[in-house]
Amino acid sequence: MHTLEFLDELVLLCLAALAIITIFQRVKLPPIIGLIATGLIIGPSGFGLVEQDAIISAISELGIVMLLFTIGLEFSIDDMRKLKSIVFVGGPIQVLLSSAVIGTGAYVTSLWAGSNLDVNGAVLIGMSMAVSSTAICTKLLADRKELHAPHGRAVLGILIFQDIAVVPMMIVVTMLSAHALTHPTILTQWIMGMVGGSIEAIDAIARIVVLVVVTGGLLVGMRLLMPRVMAYVTRTQHQEVLILGALGLCLSAAWITSIAGLSMALGAFIAGMAIAGSEESHVLEKALQPMRDAFTSVFFLSVGLLVKINLVALPTNVGSAILVLLANAVVVAVILIALRMPIRTAVMAAMILAQVGEFSFLLISLGLEYEVIASTDFQNMLVAIIATMMITPTLVTLAPYVAERIVPLAHAIPALRRWSIDDERGMIKLNVTAEDRAKPMVVIIGAGVLGTHVADVFKQTGIPYGMLELNRDTVAHLRERGEPIVAGDITDETTLARAGVRDAAVVIVAINNTMALVRGVETIRRMRPDVQIIVRSRYLQDCGAVQEKGADLVIVEEFESSISVFTHVLAFLGAAPDLIKQQEQRMRAERGLIVG
Repeated sequence: MHTLEFLDELVLLCLAALAIITIFQRVKLPPIIGLIATGLIIGPSGFGLVEQDAIISAISELGIVMLLFTIGLEFSIDDMRKLKSIVFVGGPIQVLLSSAVIGTGAYVTSLWAGSNLDVNGAVLIGMSMAVSSTAICTKLLADRKELHAPHGRAVLGILIFQDIAVVPMMIVVTMLSAHALTHPTILTQWIMGMVGGSIEAIDAIARIVVLVVVTGGLLVGMRLLMPRVMAYVTRTQHQEVLILGALGLCLSAAWITSIAGLSMALGAFIAGMAIAGSEESHVLEKALQPMRDAFTSVFFLSVGLLVKINLVALPTNVGSAILVLLANAVVVAVILIALRMPIRTAVMAAMILAQVGEFSFLLISLGLEYEVIASTDFQNMLVAIIATMMITPTLVTLAPYVAERIVPLAHAIPALRRWSIDDERGMIKLNVTAEDRAKPMVVIIGAGVLGTHVADVFKQTGIPYGMLELNRDTVAHLRERGEPIVAGDITDETTLARAGVRDAAVVIVAINNTMALVRGVETIRRMRPDVQIIVRSRYLQDCGAVQEKGADLVIVEEFESSISVFTHVLAFLGAAPDLIKQQEQRMRAERGLIVG
């Protein structure tokens, strides 16, 4: 039987990564660092057991395509509205300013050192070093329970724009290529034949036209076709259909943009963005997530395989990494303070965002492919980027201590005193009133008779609430009535977060599936140890298991029905009210089914 030639390399990569990531977790380093370190150790810079080849390169490229597709699926207009001052003001200024500062520094340094870096290469270096790691930042903040803190929200706002900016950055990289200008596209040649002009200007215009046309065509086409396709894909109960449907959408869009001469990752991002915000997008994201994680893991492994550490240049690379960290941190801090955020929040966010992220690998790889930078510059940048990522966990840990020591300095500068006092609610200038109203005080899981009746009471009394229901037909019907309801499974943390469990004070669970009920209560309690969980259980036998998983109050339907029956019968037969109450208390005490 034929054996795949690359299979032994993949097996070695997976086993080595498993061991190294396990060790890294014990010292609180994120898995991404472990994956890169694995490539470094068993790659050309280490033992030389595995080298980057076409198969590993292809798998890692598929990982980036899937990663951008899922980022497109998570492209939330609501998040952008809440963080609009940071996303649309702070984000663009940060990317442009960091790119300019780092790019200028690289160019000036190259002139001083007598290297052959040109302006185009300096522009690429500036852009690639201006974007932070979404994966590392969000993972570290989530582990520290700081995603919803003021500095966490500031980090999220900057990251949202950086993720969007990566796509036009990739277009810019292709325009910087001397190879692209000496071999103009067919559209470029046609425009030159019609109107004349310089090849540089015409080629830039041609690429922008292609970008606009392809992007618009994909968005319009998917908006028209998606409702029909997604209705079939997501309503099926077969996981295979969901996975193949998600892959088909992602890869077909990537293929279309590749034919147009654009990046495959751009097509995947557009495809995800076209269906973002719908119920179907979350179903597809969940179906594709395991495969995306596997392929992106190979991408980070491949990054380590690409690195060829030069011991002579290593001190210079590490020094460059430190300068990049300082430049990014200062730029972010200045921008956030200019947006009237507290100094403490700005400093903490700046330290977290100082590092360089995974999309930088994509940009410099594209730059190497289009001959914008030389192989030596590529290797030096790889080492510098990895160095910034390695130090990020330490920066996140030190951020609160550094911020606390910088804040007192503001008292000495009258113009900065207004920013020296932190606001516990967060000084990010959002529409706080609208945001607070959007957060549910109560989440109702299960839109049956009990759920809809309770929701009606909350509506009449003005209590903010949200609903979660598995049946999509019920969700569609209630949504037409204006109910704040989402479709999904109680056992899925992402779905519970979308329903508002992270912000709620009370969660009411009224579903009939016993297994889902128990697992769902366990998941809610793990997400929110402090939330009040009230459960309506249909059967007496389920009560103990639900209590063990963390329910604060369990109401058993068949038990309450029996109490209603005997109290009605005793009252009809003329029993004294005290006797009826005594029997009810006795039954409840014996069963102990309602606990608080």
